[in-house]
Amino acid sequence: MKFLTYLKTNQFVCITLLLLSINCYASVVVTGNRIIYPEGARERMVQFSNPDEAPYMIQVWTDINTPDSTAETADGPFVATPQMFRVSAKSGQVVRLTYIGKKPLPKDRESVFYFNFLQIPSLKQSDDGKNKLALLITSRLKIFYRPNGLTSSPDKVADSLSFRLSGNSVEVTNDSAYHASFGQAKIVDGQDSVIMVIPTAQMIAPKSKGKWSLPKSVQQNGLFINYELINDYGIAEAHKVKLN
Repeated sequence: MKFLTYLKTNQFVCITLLLLSINCYASVVVTGNRIIYPEGARERMVQFSNPDEAPYMIQVWTDINTPDSTAETADGPFVATPQMFRVSAKSGQVVRLTYIGKKPLPKDRESVFYFNFLQIPSLKQSDDGKNKLALLITSRLKIFYRPNGLTSSPDKVADSLSFRLSGNSVEVTNDSAYHASFGQAKIVDGQDSVIMVIPTAQMIAPKSKGKWSLPKSVQQNGLFINYELINDYGIAEAHKVKLN
């Protein structure tokens, strides 16, 4: 009797998933780790590549901010064409992403949505009739919907950020029209000696504030924060500012 167990695991594209003792590996990747969608664009192309020796089935959908969404519960204002497709070994596929939203979006700042793709591995004919464990992996990328007419540049987001130390947290203010996506962040002294790594450095929405929790309170004066800001190309840019 055929028996196929499916284990579904969610992951962000920027995180490496380690698969142990499983003979099925997720190999399909997307070019880039974010999608910039300008207002008025007819579509955006998303390139998939499969460097593996085996084919995969891929299912694509978008959501507004629901990490456990599925193709059946998708609520994002985008349509992907095709929504399901096969990627042969050592091959690729282009997906067209089109904005179809009817609800007005803010004109003075960008909005964020999420692009998901589920990888379904194939089973070898020689495995027919065997008990197998197939790992289904859902990966997520951010879609930044960018309205026309924004006066500032996405390259200048760091100039619009401020950081304030408050007990067991760092308060971050983002006065720009863009999302501030952070990589690593840490508190250092004047000699760049690390006082503390900030484990909760998360994205801050445009024209808003956020708080990063710290493992413990920091009372020293004259401290700085070293942080990485992810640009439109997915590259981490290093910055250093004094903590107020």
